[in-house]
Amino acid sequence: MTKKLNFTFSTIIFLSFIYLAIILALNSAYNNTVKEGINLWVACVIPSLFPYLFITAVLSHLQFTSKVGSFLSPLTRRLFNCNGSVGYAFLISVLSGYPLGAKTISDLKLNGVIDEYQAVRGACACSSSSPMFLISSVGTIMFCSREFGLKLFAVHLVCTIINGFIFSFYKRNNKPSNNQTLPTLNCDNLLYDSVYSAVISILVVGGLITIFYLLTEVLLSLGVLSPVIKVLSLITGNEQTSKAIVLGTFECTKGLKALSVNEYSIFTLPICASICGFGGFSVIAQSIAYLKKAKIKTALFLLSKVTSAVLNFIVGLLFSFYSI
Repeated sequence: MTKKLNFTFSTIIFLSFIYLAIILALNSAYNNTVKEGINLWVACVIPSLFPYLFITAVLSHLQFTSKVGSFLSPLTRRLFNCNGSVGYAFLISVLSGYPLGAKTISDLKLNGVIDEYQAVRGACACSSSSPMFLISSVGTIMFCSREFGLKLFAVHLVCTIINGFIFSFYKRNNKPSNNQTLPTLNCDNLLYDSVYSAVISILVVGGLITIFYLLTEVLLSLGVLSPVIKVLSLITGNEQTSKAIVLGTFECTKGLKALSVNEYSIFTLPICASICGFGGFSVIAQSIAYLKKAKIKTALFLLSKVTSAVLNFIVGLLFSFYSI
């Protein structure tokens, strides 16, 4: 029975991609969509993510990362029920954004620094967007307001900590070990290795952003997403806002861009925060790729993205009311 289901699923995926290839071949307009996805990646993602990818690559090669873990250990044990090495991963996640937190947790698990339970808790806690993306790209560039970006970052950071604390109760009786020594890599060619790692990571992120950007545009043009947008419009009362939410579910940056051209309201900040908290299927796919590599269970991680979206909306709404 399982083999038949796997075969059926594989067949559906195969036919879907053949159909997608035919659509792309017959409609040259999608070439512009690909260009838009790449331009969005170049204009918004590279400036906000690449410097941190390089910095974190350098940090991963240096010995003092273990000292950071030791320093953060008392805090992370109380907040996330994990040892200090997860605190280091959380710091990397907060500074660098998606999907560096998942990558760092994966590396810790593969090197035996954390067990499977800490890896699951850590994956739920170390999944956030970077301050440079939220403040500069979203706030300053998209919404033309640095203040909006700062509020968005504050909401996002608070909710990330709360979300991590909620999932610290997973297998609560399994206490973290004292081992938090991070592996030190060869520093013979530190500059080259760090730049190479950052470039490869940013290219993979760009590829996934472009693919999901194209996929959402195809689904929109085929009318697949129209029923969802119409139903959501009954709740939001605004079709453009509903479209932005649906787009953000697939690709975070595309959804935020669509929302930025809409009229500002009290719900703009909470919706933006919710989209960033969820991250979109594009970001989730990036994170799961790293987690699967270390054989970390992803069911709870997926749930954490949903709770993160809800928390971001609630806290974002409170921030909006407070700002009135």
